[in-house]
This record gives sequence, structure tokens and C-alpha cells, in this order.
Amino acid sequence: MSKKLNSQNYAVSMADLWKNSEQLMGEIPALLKAAENTSYEGRTFTYARGGPGGVLQFREAATKGWIVLYQVTDILVEKLLKKVPKGSYDRRIALREIETKWPELASKHFYDRYGALSNHLRNNQNYYSTMDLEMLRYEIGRLGTYVTDVKAVVAK
Repeated sequence: MSKKLNSQNYAVSMADLWKNSEQLMGEIPALLKAAENTSYEGRTFTYARGGPGGVLQFREAATKGWIVLYQVTDILVEKLLKKVPKGSYDRRIALREIETKWPELASKHFYDRYGALSNHLRNNQNYYSTMDLEMLRYEIGRLGTYVTDVKAVVAK
């Protein structure tokens, strides 16, 4: 979901943004499965952690994971601080502010988790880093836990 032109407001409501995040999370497992493809140009490779034929699906899974991460974080920030972050830096500042204002949420470590998840998901989306399918699956699992924790906070 995109933001309105020249603003930091989303073109949809936060409820619709949440639905979109859940839809994207539902699409990721099929992409991870497709990323296991070990064929390329008619040849078969023996990659234990994903094959060259699945590179695009691998990157798409990382991209959708990143989108879910920032949308869900924006929902959390909007709910608690009544503002929508402009970008990744503003999200980190907002998460730090949330942990300061609500000590009971500091135990959830949203700031640390956002930083760790964004690093791995972003690097696999944009850069030619080591493409480790098992590691991406692990990070997507951690993202699912993050989404569940944010949902519990937002639902209150």
C-alpha cells in the first residue's frame, strides 16, 4: 500500500493496511517454496539452501517481508503516538520513544527486533548478499512473531 502523494499518510485506513500485511504474510510461504528451485537454463544444481532458479522468488519473499515489517510498525506507531513515520529512521526513533513512554512495552524489544529484521530483510531484497533460504525462512518466522506481538498491543 502506498502513501498519498507528498504526504506521510497512507491512502487506506490502518485496518486495511493491517489486512494487506496479513495478505502479504500469507503469500510468503509459496514464494519461499518456489525459491527452492534448483534448475537454471535446463541444468540442475545441488544447492542445499535454495537454487539459482528461485532467485526472483527469494527476493520477492524478502521484499514482501520488508513491506509487512514497515506497515505493521507504522500501524503500531500510529496507534500509540498518533503519527506516521516518514521512513526507517523515523520508525526507529518512534519505537525508541514508545519503549521510553510505555515501559511495559520495552520488554517486547520492538526497537531491537525492528532493527534486526529490517537489516536482514532489506539486505536480501536490495543487495547481492548471501542468499540463504533457510535464514530467510527463520527471519520470516521471527517476523510472524513480531506481527503477532504488534497485533496484541494494537488490539488493546
